[in-house]
Amino acid sequence: MSRTIIDSVAILTAILLLIFAAFALSYKKGRITSHKILSAFLFANSLYIIDFSLMAIENSTGLNLRWFNGIGSSFGFLFGPLLYLYSKSITQKTFSLRASESVHLIVFMIAFVTVLFNTRIPFVYRYSALFVQTTPYMLACFIAIIRYRRQIKDYYSSIDRLNLTWMLYVVGAFFFMWMVDLLDFILAGFDMINNVVESYLVFLSLMINFAFAILIFYKALQHPEIFAGLPESEHFRKYAQSRLTKNEKREYLQKLEQYFLNKKPFLNPELTINDVAHALGIPAKYLSQVINETLQKNFYDFINSYRIEEAKKKLKNGDDPKMTVLEVLYDSGFNSKSAFNTAFKKHTGYTPTQFRKQAS
Repeated sequence: MSRTIIDSVAILTAILLLIFAAFALSYKKGRITSHKILSAFLFANSLYIIDFSLMAIENSTGLNLRWFNGIGSSFGFLFGPLLYLYSKSITQKTFSLRASESVHLIVFMIAFVTVLFNTRIPFVYRYSALFVQTTPYMLACFIAIIRYRRQIKDYYSSIDRLNLTWMLYVVGAFFFMWMVDLLDFILAGFDMINNVVESYLVFLSLMINFAFAILIFYKALQHPEIFAGLPESEHFRKYAQSRLTKNEKREYLQKLEQYFLNKKPFLNPELTINDVAHALGIPAKYLSQVINETLQKNFYDFINSYRIEEAKKKLKNGDDPKMTVLEVLYDSGFNSKSAFNTAFKKHTGYTPTQFRKQAS
């Protein structure tokens, strides 16, 4: 793999990242704070890559960019903090940038100032510090997204558009890219690889960077409606301070079950716990507590239990025996085949097709 090809891919990636960053900053739909953080992340990524290919850019443009040497690489210390803040901004509906968040910029500011004042820090130390700083932030991103995926089941009955699976892929790809870079750094440092292998590792890292940048840009700006966030704080998870009595729990549970028996709200694929709470005149946090503590279920599983029972009736002896499984799932309140199959197998131990054959 020639250095010319690597530099060409790097420069193309940097240009696209700059375009994406500018577009994200100007985009007015969806969550503006998230777009600003995303723009900063893409911009920092672009500057880092430009620094990497600085010599090639100088040779092709004839510009003297020696003054930029090291500045771009210092922006690498923003990767972890910005991706973490972005993860928080799309998983927390009430998220806002506060002055306290500036603590995440300390390492970057130190690295940036040392470059400005031409402080000579050996490359091995700077690169090691970058990996040490970035890795915990990647883990924090994973934790934030996984916690969010678990908590949304207390709020929503349909989570396919909200579960941020794509974001796990983005963070995973970014983490894998850093592991490739780390492997290259270690092997090259101990003279364990030749230039050919090292060039392929660099190329792989650039292609991963390019791919995940396109994915995060597309998902964030073309489909801003997927970012629902958690409606409120995490008070649904803990009920130690709740004043709900046992009698009130029984009363709310009876109202809930009667409402589902008579009105069948679970047939609405976009049903949320706030919808049910509003219909019953019960505070959403109390309704969540009743479902979690009394029924030992989250809202998502509670709704799906009704939908599965509805689907079982239709698969057993429905009015229309020619109704397909796809029609059954939509008529039962599901809007995703994968979610229906997973929930059906979880509740019955069979796939819908197996259940229909057994019932017949």
